Amino acid sequence: MAAEEKYMINPTLMMGTVKSVDEEQLILNLRGRLGLITVPTALILSKEGVETGSKLAFYFSYIQTVLRPLDYDTTELSQQEELFPCLVGGKIIHVDDTAVRVAMKQGGGTIYVPRRWVFTSIELTEGLDVEFYFSKMSIQKKKEA
Repeated sequence: MAAEEKYMINPTLMMGTVKSVDEEQLILNLRGRLGLITVPTALILSKEGVETGSKLAFYFSYIQTVLRPLDYDTTELSQQEELFPCLVGGKIIHVDDTAVRVAMKQGGGTIYVPRRWVFTSIELTEGLDVEFYFSKMSIQKKKEA
């Protein structure tokens, strides 16, 4: 069995635009057409003023495949009162020529990003375990003229 490779998947502050929102979930386009994220509205720090077109900030990282997944605890993520990256786990649920879709564990939502965002030394297939950094989302205030 080959040794598992580890990569530095440092979180970075990302921006996105709300594509749609309802009582249960929010769909967010990543800035620069880099992907699509669907999360429960519980992952928004303040729901006041969240509507289609709102700009949100959050921490996110590249994704890496893991052969031995950890026991990821998303309690820290769900209890956040400010933006702070947490290591979360997931499974690849779809792979095509250009992108992958990952389902976050414990009902955290889905992430659809280009394949180049996934660090791996093995072939990407459905069912692979992955990990990445993620945080709650914060509404970016509109700049006044």
